[in-house]
Amino acid sequence: MPEHADTTIKPDKSRVEALTDGIFAFAMTLLVTSLILPRSAIVTQTSYQALLSLIPDFYHYIIAFFVLAAFWMAHHRQFSQIRALDRIIIGTTVISLFLVTLVPFSTSFIGDYFDPFSSIVFEANLLVLGLVFTFQWYHATKDHRLVSPDLSLGVIRRGLAFGCIIPVISFLGILLALTGNDSSTAIYLALPLAKPVVAHLLQT
Repeated sequence: MPEHADTTIKPDKSRVEALTDGIFAFAMTLLVTSLILPRSAIVTQTSYQALLSLIPDFYHYIIAFFVLAAFWMAHHRQFSQIRALDRIIIGTTVISLFLVTLVPFSTSFIGDYFDPFSSIVFEANLLVLGLVFTFQWYHATKDHRLVSPDLSLGVIRRGLAFGCIIPVISFLGILLALTGNDSSTAIYLALPLAKPVVAHLLQT
């Protein structure tokens, strides 16, 4: 029996997709807990003061929510092209889901401290998550291992290039935080522009 037959798991990849959808939904919902006011704030602050105090938390909640949404859409696109699963895909999927469940923690952590170190924790979380997703695509498409032989090299390259966007932005954010910048996470505001720029560069 060929070696790849031992490592390829052909039954129902929909179970992995269902688990992934559930974990993403749970993590994206749990993010809102970073906006819960401590009891002391409710007692000592007016509603207006309390709302203003939540602005940094709300800012990071928005970033984390839409970054997770981008990862979920990327996972959907990847799995729409992947025709079979092997142990590496399943293993990296478990790792990626672990990192997804850490995002509510790193979001809450940066909201509580809002300093360069907490920014690095948040950015490192997204950096590693992005690298795992990109590695999955690389592994699946290497020599068309787990995708259709008809899948074009252009689609494969675009997937790799787009997968590197969040890791690159996260790495730049970490560099900014290491300089003592308290607002390094603002670099994620460049995400809506990054994909069109990368797409344009791939066409040139």
